[in-house]
Amino acid sequence: MADNNQNGCLTVGEGVKLTGNFVVPDIASISGTIEGELTAREILVGSTGILKGKVTADVVDVRGEIHDNLTANKSLFIRSTGKVIGTVQYTEIEIEKGGDLQGNLLKSANGNSAS
Repeated sequence: MADNNQNGCLTVGEGVKLTGNFVVPDIASISGTIEGELTAREILVGSTGILKGKVTADVVDVRGEIHDNLTANKSLFIRSTGKVIGTVQYTEIEIEKGGDLQGNLLKSANGNSAS
């Protein structure tokens, strides 16, 4: 299994609950629960995954749930089983049939952030 580990990645398995602030340089794959703040290059929320708090990434792919504040600097995908509730800031968005989005939507002018 160690061969599947990648530097700069976080995997939260089903049934695991983490609380706090997390900065992930690459991909965060969530099948468990995170409460707090999560920042990553890419966030993949599995069908059993739940994020509660401030979530920020370039690409966010949701098959589970995100609650509170979500910022997708490039792309946001809400799959058929996905649910996003809260304030959502995005550049591009795609919602599959059955996907659920509730809250305030703020479209970014572009995917570039000021340096």
